[in-house]
Amino acid sequence: MFMEKLYGNKEEICDIFGVAKGTLSNDLTRMRRNPEFSKYILQPSHGRVNISIEGYEKFLKFRSEARKKIL
Repeated sequence: MFMEKLYGNKEEICDIFGVAKGTLSNDLTRMRRNPEFSKYILQPSHGRVNISIEGYEKFLKFRSEARKKIL
């Protein structure tokens, strides 16, 4: 049985989406501050962070649409 991966750590998210770790850190800060996206970040301990792959993709689409409205 194949199970789709739902969450990734920072390194995995960087690899999947082709973003630098610093960019991801900035995005995670923005996600944590937005109630719509904060639910996609799990931080069960200080050194462990799991990010929803689908949630991060939704965040990127949200940012992309917001940028289009500004331009």
